[in-house]
Amino acid sequence: MSLRLFVIYCALIGGLCSYAGWAMGLSITSEGFLRAALKGLFAGTLIGAGLSLLDSIWNSRGILFTFCHSLVASIFAGVGGFLGGIIGEFLFNIHSSLIIAGWLFTGLLIGMAISAFELLISLNNIQAKNFAISKALKCMVGGSMGGLLGGGIFYSVLLLWVARFGPGIFWTPAAIGFSVLGICIGLFIGLAQVLIKEAWVRVENGRWQGKELILAKPVSVIGRKEGCEIALFGDRNLAPEHACIRKRENGFYLVDLDSPDGTYLNKKRMREETALQSDDIIQVGATKLKFLEKTKSHN
Repeated sequence: MSLRLFVIYCALIGGLCSYAGWAMGLSITSEGFLRAALKGLFAGTLIGAGLSLLDSIWNSRGILFTFCHSLVASIFAGVGGFLGGIIGEFLFNIHSSLIIAGWLFTGLLIGMAISAFELLISLNNIQAKNFAISKALKCMVGGSMGGLLGGGIFYSVLLLWVARFGPGIFWTPAAIGFSVLGICIGLFIGLAQVLIKEAWVRVENGRWQGKELILAKPVSVIGRKEGCEIALFGDRNLAPEHACIRKRENGFYLVDLDSPDGTYLNKKRMREETALQSDDIIQVGATKLKFLEKTKSHN
C-alpha cells in the first residue's frame, strides 16, 4: 500500500465508521447529554478501531498485536467520543456553534488513541517510547485539525439543512455531516503521519510491490519475522531478521544482520554499515527496496 492510498483509506474508514456510529445512535431515544455522549462513544469507538486496524495492517503487524492495538485504540477513542459528546452538548447549550469544540477534543483523543497501545508497551524502552510519543503527537494534531474542520462542516450541515428537513434516517444531511466529520478526522490523522516523514522505503518487486513504509524508529528491522518494522512475509530467501536501517543525527544507515545470503546496496554486497542516499536500491533476499528521503534544505 502506498502512502497516498494509506491517507485515502484513513479518510474512507473514518467516514464509514463515523456513519455507522451515527446510525447506532438512532436507537437512542433519550435527549440531551446522554444522547450526545453515546453518539460520540459509538463514533469514537468505531473510528479508533478502524484506523488502528488499518495502521496495523499497513505496518504488517501480527494478529495478536493487531487485536490488542485495535482494542486499546477503540477504548481510548470511545472514551474520547463520550467526553467530547458531553463537552459539545454543554457548549452547544451556551451557543450552538461551540459544539465544534467538542469534536475538536474528540478528534484529539482519537488521534492519541491510535498510538495508545504502542505507548503502553514501550514504557521500558526509551527509543520505542520516544517514537510512540512522536507518533501520538502527530496523530493528536491531525485528529484535532480533523475534528475542528469536520465539526465546522457538521455544524454547518445541521444549521443549514437538518433544521429545515428534520432528522430523518440513513441518507439525511445529518448522516452526511457525521460522515464528513469522520472523513476529516481520518484524513488528517493519516496526513499527520505521512507529511511529517523524513524517509521511507518502497518495495520495488514481488508480493509487496508498491508498498511504502515510513522509517520513523531509531532502528527499522527488515525481515520475515513477525514484529519487524519492514516485514516482508513470503520471501523464502529472506532471513527472519535480515538487515536494518538505523536513523542517526546525520542520516540513515544500512546494516546487514549477518544474514546467510547477505544484503546488497546498489548491486554491491555490503560488508559494513553504510550511509544511505535517496533512490538507493537495497536488496534483501529476492526483494528490492528503494530508499527515499525528503530533500534537505540548506541555509
